[in-house]
Amino acid sequence: MDLQTLKLLLDITKRKQLFINLLKKFESFSKLENVEYKQFQTPEGPLPCILCRNDNFEKVNFLKVFIGAQHNEYNGLFGTLLFFEYLIDEEIPIEKILQSNQDLIFFPLMNPYGFLNPSRNNKSGYYLKNGTNLNRYWRRTFAPESPLSKDDSVGYPIPPHAKFVRSVIEKYWNNHSIKILLLDFHETSLFERYLGHLVNNLEEKSITYKFDHWLKEGILFNIIKLYDIPYYRTPLFYKCTPSADHSHINLSMKQIETVHEKLEDFYAKNKDKLSFYFCYSERSKPYCERLAKKVYHKLDDLLWDTYFPAISHRFHDHGCFVKMSDATSREHVYTMELESEKHFFNLHKEIEKSKINPHYYEKKIVKINTAEKLALESIKEMIELT
Repeated sequence: MDLQTLKLLLDITKRKQLFINLLKKFESFSKLENVEYKQFQTPEGPLPCILCRNDNFEKVNFLKVFIGAQHNEYNGLFGTLLFFEYLIDEEIPIEKILQSNQDLIFFPLMNPYGFLNPSRNNKSGYYLKNGTNLNRYWRRTFAPESPLSKDDSVGYPIPPHAKFVRSVIEKYWNNHSIKILLLDFHETSLFERYLGHLVNNLEEKSITYKFDHWLKEGILFNIIKLYDIPYYRTPLFYKCTPSADHSHINLSMKQIETVHEKLEDFYAKNKDKLSFYFCYSERSKPYCERLAKKVYHKLDDLLWDTYFPAISHRFHDHGCFVKMSDATSREHVYTMELESEKHFFNLHKEIEKSKINPHYYEKKIVKINTAEKLALESIKEMIELT
């Protein structure tokens, strides 16, 4: 991302101009051989779609799908742009990308309303116009036969965004011999918030510290594995009562002191690196773990240290893309997420920071471009990995 694009993102009055520029850019990629551009008009704005297809559908064994910007999270959006710019500039050869047995489909900007209307009322562009989360409709869209989908976004019709995605991949879906692999790009602010909370509170609270989110447990377990800290009591995290909304760590006070010491060391070493994790369903676990390992080793100097580049999505049960592959009765569907640090959780606070911090743009672009590199490498590695 360049400075001009970042400034346009931070200027709400210029979002429409940026949106139009992005659509034109996506359309321009259709001049590449075997690349087609589609645009679907929803009541909330147009959805862009880029297809890289072989001439002979009968030879296709794999469909690989990339989803971006369901929320105000733009790593996948700008990672996709970077990928196609590399193709245009021939830094990535098209014949290497478009293998004879696979097609690629990109949906880089899934929530035009959120992008164009990043207000305080919709979490800076997180939600659809009706206030719902687009990433809760995918089980109903692709696995309506599953009882798991019945409670997803109850009372709301499936949005046209989801129907469009379904329609584009329908012919692949109906050919059950084709393996469908899907990577959904997201960002989260929880890494920074929870890591800071643990650094500031774990030592004082010690055995009484309440782990009220799975990611807090994950951060601590990552520290224990990275620093090879021994522990003997099981389970490592436990609830005081079955109905408790939090857990405690099953360590002695002395062990917690050691963990906190290493946590501070980890924070000091990683505060300028990009936090991330890949997330898998039960079906996609083997593939996702291989993909995550490849990407992590390629970018380990830019990414935070982790023992777990890929983790299970068992901590939530809702209609997101990842959970869809375990719900559908269709075989050979493997869905995954990539989560990395969130850059525009509160757009209005970011706008204020940009006005008072003279180094804001310089530091922000570094982190955003690292997230773009992560998305780009994930796309490249997934294309090559079968």
